[in-house]
This record gives sequence, C-alpha cells and structure tokens, in this order.
Amino acid sequence: MRYIFLSTVLVLASLGTAPLQSQHNKSARSTTSKTQNDLSNQVLATVGAEKVTYAEVQRAFQKNLSRREVPFSSVPRDTALEFLKLYTNYRLKVADALDRGIDKDENVQADIANNRKLLAETWYLDKAFVNKRVAELAQRRLDEIKMSVILCAVHKPNDDRWDTTLSKAKATALIAMLNQGADFAKLARDSSDDKETGAKSGQLPWISGGSIIKAVEDEAYSLKTGAHSVTPVETRFGYFIIKVNDRGPRDIVKFRHILLQVKEGRDSNATNALADSLITILKAKPAQQEKLLKARGLDSKGDVFETLAKTYSDDDASAPRGGYLGAPYSRSAGLESNNSHLIPEFEDAVFALRDGEISNKVHTIYGVHIIRRDSTKHTDAIAETDNAKKTYRRLYFEDDKRQHYDSLKNAWGYHWNTDVFNTLMSTIDTTKNSSDTSWWKKIPDDQLPKTIYSYPAGGLTVKDLTDSMRIRMDMRGYTLNRTGFERAANKITDPILLEQATRNLDKTDPEFAALMREFNDGILLFKVEEQEVWSKLKFDTTDARVFFDSTRSRWMTDQRYVVSEIFMLTDSAVNNIQQQLLAGADFATLARTHTQRQAMRETSGKYPTALSPKTSAIARKVEELGLKVGQISSPFTIDRGTAIIRLDAIESPRQKTFEEAMSELAPAYQDQLQKKLTNSWLDSVRKRHTVTLNQKAINAIWR
Repeated sequence: MRYIFLSTVLVLASLGTAPLQSQHNKSARSTTSKTQNDLSNQVLATVGAEKVTYAEVQRAFQKNLSRREVPFSSVPRDTALEFLKLYTNYRLKVADALDRGIDKDENVQADIANNRKLLAETWYLDKAFVNKRVAELAQRRLDEIKMSVILCAVHKPNDDRWDTTLSKAKATALIAMLNQGADFAKLARDSSDDKETGAKSGQLPWISGGSIIKAVEDEAYSLKTGAHSVTPVETRFGYFIIKVNDRGPRDIVKFRHILLQVKEGRDSNATNALADSLITILKAKPAQQEKLLKARGLDSKGDVFETLAKTYSDDDASAPRGGYLGAPYSRSAGLESNNSHLIPEFEDAVFALRDGEISNKVHTIYGVHIIRRDSTKHTDAIAETDNAKKTYRRLYFEDDKRQHYDSLKNAWGYHWNTDVFNTLMSTIDTTKNSSDTSWWKKIPDDQLPKTIYSYPAGGLTVKDLTDSMRIRMDMRGYTLNRTGFERAANKITDPILLEQATRNLDKTDPEFAALMREFNDGILLFKVEEQEVWSKLKFDTTDARVFFDSTRSRWMTDQRYVVSEIFMLTDSAVNNIQQQLLAGADFATLARTHTQRQAMRETSGKYPTALSPKTSAIARKVEELGLKVGQISSPFTIDRGTAIIRLDAIESPRQKTFEEAMSELAPAYQDQLQKKLTNSWLDSVRKRHTVTLNQKAINAIWR
C-alpha cells in the first residue's frame, strides 16, 4: 500500500498562494540575523515530550506546499502560525497512534519494511549513479553531434562467450592507420562490418543525449570536432571507432514548405519556373506581393506562404496546414510527433536558414521545395531534465544498475566457486533452458549441497540455485550456460547485496532518515485515522436534516431561463429565418416548421425545462447577450450550427428542498462531520500530549 507523506497534505495546500504575494514585503521578512543553519535546531513547539524543530517544519512546509525554495522564516507570521498548528495536529495524531501500539502491529511493521525496501533502493541508486547520469544526459541534450563510425564486429562464439580478440586487433590496426593520415570515410567504406553505415562512409544522422548506445555516446561527447577515437570502444556488438565531424546546439525549429512535383501537364522546366515565380512572390515587398497574388486570383490578406502552400503544394499532408508538417523538429530527435527524420538535403536547407527566411529552390528525390524557417527554440538543461529522466530509465538504467551491482560484488567478496560450477556444467545439457522438465536430473546427489556461489552472509548451494531455476516463474526460460546461471544468481543475491548496501542509510543519511520517518508516520496516521474518523464517518439522515435546516441559505436553486430556439445547420438558412422574424413572422410557427434540433419541432422550439447557466450553453448565451423577456437574439454559432433564441421567461432562485439539495448537501455534511470527529479526537489527545508553542523563538523569527 502507498501512503501520502502527511494526511494533512490537502489541508496544508488550502493555505493558497497569498503568502507568496507578500514574501517580498519587508514587514513579512525575518529581521533576525541568524542564518537558516542557525535556525534548524530551534524548537518551535513541543507536543507532549516531542520537540518540533524549525528544520522539520520547514521541510514539511516546502514539500507539502511546493515551495522548495521559500524559507519558512520568510512567510508572514499568520501563515507560519497556521501551518505550525496544522503540523502539531499531525504530530498529535502520530503520538496517539504510538500510544495505541499501532506501530507494533504485524501488518504495519510489514508495510514499513516493504516501504523501506522500495525507498532505500531508489534512494541509494539515485545517490550512487542515477542523479549524476540524468544531469549528464540533460546537459548532453543541449547539443547535437554529427559523427561517423567504423564497427569491427565480434566473431566466433566460444562456450557462450564471444571471442573479441580479432575484432579488437582489427580496430587497433585501423586506428593506427588513421593516426598515419588514412581517410576515415574510405576506411569505413572498405573495412566497417556495419554495411549500412559503411556504404555512407560511416556517417550517422545527428545524435544527442539518449539517441545511441551509451559507450558510443560517451566517446562521442568526449571527443573534439575533427578528432577520432584513440582506442577501440568496446560494446556488445563489437569495437567501434568514432570520429566527430560536427557539433552544435540542439535547436528545435518550426518550418513550412511548398513541394512542387513534375506531373502530367507540367514538366521539370515548368515546375522550376513555377517555383521561381513563387519565390519571387514570397521575397517581394508587401505592396508588390499584393499585386502578384491578385494577378493569380489569390487573396492578398493573411499569411502569404500559407496561401501559396494551400494553393500549389503537392504535399497532401502539409498543404492543408499551410505547409506545416504538424510538429517542431530537431536534427537528432526528428519530428516531435513521430520522431521521423527529414532527408539530409532538406534538413541541411532548413538549418541553413535564419528565422523568417525563405529558401531558394531545394531539390530532393521528391521534387522542388521552397522552405520557410518560422522559429527556433533553444533547449535548456532545466527543460531537458524530465526528458533526460525518462530517456535514462528507458535506455541506460538497467545496464548501469547491473554494472554497479557487479562492482560491489567484486569489492565485497561475492564470487563463483569455479570447481563446483565447472562440475555442474559438465553434467547438464547446455543446449536446453530452464523450462525443460528434466534438465537437472543428471546432477549427482553429492554435488547438490556444495556451495557454488559465495557471499559474505552465506552462499548458494547447487541445490539452492537449480531449485530456484526450475521452480521460480521469473526464471523460466533461462539458458543453461554461464549467462543463464549468472542471471539466476543475480536474481537471488541482488536483494541481499542491496540490503547490505542500504543497511545503515538511516544513520548515515539524514535526508533518508527524515523521508523514512515521514513514510512510517504516514502509515501510522492512516491506521489511526481509520479508527477515529473514517470508520465513524457515516451518513445519518436525521443529523443531515438538522445540518440542512441550520444552513438553508446555502441551498438555493440557480436563476433559470425558459428559452425557445430555432436551430439551423447552415448560415444561409438561419439568415432567411431572421429576415422573416424581422418582417413579423411568428417565432413558434417558424420553429415548428424549420428548427433542425432533434425533437424540438414538436415543442415549437421551446426547451421542455428551464435552463441553468451551470449546465447549459444556451442559458449562458442568454446571460452573455443580456436578453430581456420576449427579446429575440441575433444568429450565433453553437453545436456546429447556427441558432436564434427567444427568452420566454425567467425563473428566480428559490429555496431547495432537502431532497433537491442532497447532491450538494451530502459532501458538505460529510466534511462537517469529519471536522467534528477530528477536532473531538484531537481535543482528547491534547489532554495526554500538551501542545506548547515556543513564543520566544517564534517572536524572534517573525517579529
């Protein structure tokens, strides 16, 4: 089960934003000379024997009200005292939960243990490498790199491991040739084992952070423009040699284009001539543009490029949008809508333009293009952080996590017992996998109790490992080779390693300790509030009637409008109706004959019930137009058609009955009952745990 940090979070949020409007007011600022560090241990209140410090209240304030950068001491005194009251109420509830021994409940302890396990892993891994890698990735996403690669692929599988000797030797020899002045493009064409990129002289599309395998990306961002790898870059595909050809900021641009193609009745000469004439219009001064457009029978008002694209472009996808492809574009990510990339000559033309500039003719395999670059957005690290988090989790996190765990295991003495492992491998059929129903049966009984994998807190026997692989559903289908057994051993021992790595987090990391306290207190709070409030929150009709009688003024109907309408699907039809009304025709007769709203002819256009502005667009239109009883409106657009309405009557607000008010009254009654139960409960807890504010400290901070 997941719990909110504080059950008061929704109440705290109701403090609103008014204090922020005053935070720069000198009277609302702290006049003390103490720093925030000096204030941290200052006791603001006591709840029974518990001391409530400034640091913990500020932490709750900044987290629950999303004011991470606002010091608690900088808010107005009234706001601070109101929040302090809410926080001490929260501590009272936790104190009562402890008095009841809820923390000793087995289910609560299990929840706390599970929460700690989940939180500790995320917290530890974030601190160990995730935060650093996300920040690095966000920074990289500010730039784009154009590079070329040569791949020397691995060869000859040997005992489920790939022999990398030959591929590394080949890559090393190629780097030596590059150092002697060999041409990278020629070597890529002649020697790269990736035939697709080799045919392009090794060139890749533009890349940015998170768009290529990590080892290659790391190497590319470490090289200067024009430089190549000095040592082969190892990956699971083989060894890469990388050269950075160009780099620049990752700009996100919007552009439009007009595509002109050779087609029946228009040869290439005519197509080029049309392109030249359109470019002349686009680059002409406004007065000349107007003349040229009128000569073609085109409207000279509005966006000229849009007009020409809609009229002449042969790109059916973009022409209706005035030449726009529907999404912004960057060279490394492509179109934001689908990540598709432009062909190189078109892309180069877009990025050679300045904002607002029109290209000359751009020839591609699709025809002749005229391009306008409309705008450019420069990326920044803050905006890219969220994208970097998602990209990192999707592409790199699992590999980094495995690498980190393996390094810890090497450092902390986790290891295979080679003799036992080799004996096991000699007794099983390595061509099968763990889904086979009998793969383990040839393992000698005397081998089963032997320790095959050791770690500081114990070890895995052959029986432990093989039983897990044949019984556990999450290990079904594992290969029966070293890779498969390593996966299985990691599955079993990674939780042990994590527990070892995070065992003392509460003691060594104050932030984690505070977070755990919040989660644990949240669990206690959930349980005790269930007992004292939520289980008692029942709807009592008699009590609700008393509440209704005491708050009658709150339960009034809206002002409503009796309206008749003539609704038509076309403007021309409704304009004809309007002319007849102006000539004295009867509204009801015209509605009965012409209105096209379903089932409204039978009522002569009159809505069967009075309309409320809260639920009806027609009623809101009555108020917007300020119609008086008997007055007829001009035509207006609504519901994909056009309407004329007449206000027939106004129903003034009246007192609702108990039954009519029920939908609004029930939640208000429940809210009032919840507050009543909570206040009664807190009053009883205060008798055991007195709340005392440290007025001296409060006065010193908020004078």
